[in-house]
Amino acid sequence: MKKRGFVLGLSLVSCGLIVFLSAGKKLPVEEVQVPELIALEPIFTSLSEEKELEQDNETAPECEEPVTIVGAPVFPKTCGGDWVITASALYWTAHQDGMDFAIRNAVRVPVVNPDPPEIDELNNLIDDDLEGPKGKWEYGFKLGLGYNTSCDGWDLDLVWTHFSPRSHTDVSAGVSDNQSLVTLWSAFAPAQGEVNFARDIEANWKVDLNFVDFELGRAYWTSKRMSLRPFIGLRFLSIKQDYDLEHKGGSWSPRIDPVQDPFTGEVSLNNDYRGVGLHSGIDSIWHFDCGWGLYGNLAANVVYGCFDISHKENIRLAVSPYTKTEILDAKSHFRASRAIIDLALGIQWSALICDCQYGILARLGWESHLFLHQNQMWRVVRIGDTANQTQGQNVFHHRRGTLDTQGITLALEFLF
Repeated sequence: MKKRGFVLGLSLVSCGLIVFLSAGKKLPVEEVQVPELIALEPIFTSLSEEKELEQDNETAPECEEPVTIVGAPVFPKTCGGDWVITASALYWTAHQDGMDFAIRNAVRVPVVNPDPPEIDELNNLIDDDLEGPKGKWEYGFKLGLGYNTSCDGWDLDLVWTHFSPRSHTDVSAGVSDNQSLVTLWSAFAPAQGEVNFARDIEANWKVDLNFVDFELGRAYWTSKRMSLRPFIGLRFLSIKQDYDLEHKGGSWSPRIDPVQDPFTGEVSLNNDYRGVGLHSGIDSIWHFDCGWGLYGNLAANVVYGCFDISHKENIRLAVSPYTKTEILDAKSHFRASRAIIDLALGIQWSALICDCQYGILARLGWESHLFLHQNQMWRVVRIGDTANQTQGQNVFHHRRGTLDTQGITLALEFLF
């Protein structure tokens, strides 16, 4: 109202001045031109708006996020589509159920020629503890190539993950410690019979994990601060496991009565799986200011493939001529579907550079993968033997278990 009053007053003053000057020149009334009252208003309005815009620009944050539209695609950043290259460093560890190879029992068994009653004491578990492979933290990597299309924001991704953990475990139980190791993975029939036990067991577990994911997805805004990316695709999976055990002492020790040479027991198991199947899930990003955000991803897979299982056991003479004798050789080959669950959670930062021609993204988070029922190795336990009479039997049973990998993932992404 004040602005319009000011404009109206100024217009009236202008009209009076023109009339006064016109009267001195005796101009006809019809030649006097009265300015339009509203003509000056847009000028002042534009100047006022320009000042307000300048003030807003001064107070606005430097990293203000662009305006988002709910349902609109997040990508591509350019009109012709974006190529995306991803490289990730992994620092993970692995674990698998059913890999225990011995029971540490607080029962003392003599070193030289233990009698059957002394060995039978091992059936009494005192302060027992299961011994299995000790997982270590290992490095791995991921490599990815993607393309963000201009077709409603659809994207295509191809990601290869490689991780090869190794585990070396060496356990021993001496007579001075009043301990023995009851073996859980041997078909050896010692001369003295009774329960198999060892003084030293060495275990080596190797895993070679590779999987390739092909995804078709679409990232879109659900609100100003959150985006989702549902996707579907395929997963190609290969898991190779080698599990080697070496038994020394105890039932493999030399004896005088009954006579037995010193041996080293060697057990070699392989558990390989290869397959292809469905891969589907959803990625979420919770956006903060200045390019920062939290990400949380979930995926489920069902892979159909083939298991190749083998189990071999030898005893090697510990003195010359160091001959080997095979006591077990079993193989299994079958097809089955297996489920896989993928989880990821972490923090990320992204930005556009070089006049918005390129994009960069960095992520740091925790990642977990569950490969259900991957352990298909047969466990063998020898029972029923007596001194000098190998009339016992091997007891076979499955101890199925889930293979899991988890750890820290650092990812760098370049968009162009």
